Amino acid sequence: MLDQNYSKTEAGREEIKSRGLPLSRSARNLLLVMDASKPARQWLSLVQGVGEQDLALLLEKGLVAAQAGGVRATAAARAPEPAAEPPAPRAETPTPPAVADAARLYSELYAYLTAQAPRQLGLMKGYVFTLELEQCQDLPALRKLAADLLQRVQQAKGAAAAQELQEAMVAWLN
Repeated sequence: MLDQNYSKTEAGREEIKSRGLPLSRSARNLLLVMDASKPARQWLSLVQGVGEQDLALLLEKGLVAAQAGGVRATAAARAPEPAAEPPAPRAETPTPPAVADAARLYSELYAYLTAQAPRQLGLMKGYVFTLELEQCQDLPALRKLAADLLQRVQQAKGAAAAQELQEAMVAWLN
């Protein structure tokens, strides 16, 4: 269970917005930051005060779900890259369709931003960004926040990193 990668379900995203379930602070914090970029064991070590019981509760309530492919599928994508060269495209970057409905675009962009925020901004700033992301109710609001992420990445990592991120998101931003 701890070596598996998990991501939020629709119910999990809705719970973050509505705060309808009586979750402990630690379980809610885990729900906010958890995505499929790391196995559960790493998330438990990164979020203070979180234990296996919190993960079990999120699974029981259907707020997170195991991702197909497990750790091996994402291990190569998480490998550190040399700082001198531009990073290679990540294996988990979904390819957005040329023509799709707004709900599908929203879902894909939401998942992409959730995964990229901690990678691009670091754990704490990524966490804050995730909180902002949870407030986006529609595709235009999500696109506006994606543009904001590009600015934050440019400030933190420079124009080249921001350009690479923008190229990866171009189909969602148009």
